[in-house]
Amino acid sequence: MERGRIFYWEVFAYVLLIVGTLGDHISTMIALRLPHIYETNQFTLVLMSKGLCLHCDLLFIALGIAVPYLLIRVKRGGPFTGVLAYPIVLGGIRLGACIWNLSLI
Repeated sequence: MERGRIFYWEVFAYVLLIVGTLGDHISTMIALRLPHIYETNQFTLVLMSKGLCLHCDLLFIALGIAVPYLLIRVKRGGPFTGVLAYPIVLGGIRLGACIWNLSLI
């Protein structure tokens, strides 16, 4: 099985999505235990109050991997390789949030 460039972009995108999302989640949970640090995102506050924050993060990871993976396999590396932008952008934003949380800690 020959691995093309798209394989390495997929691995990068999926790993960035997983590391960014879980890093943001874990760093947020740690930061919220400290005094004078609080969550300002109202949507996240609602999810935390109902105990759904981890479930939503896992759902974002699952969908962020499954949808691009299936679309790329349907067209065999055709025009749908651009869907890798979703996990890359989302993972990058969440990794940025993780770094911000770590700077607060």
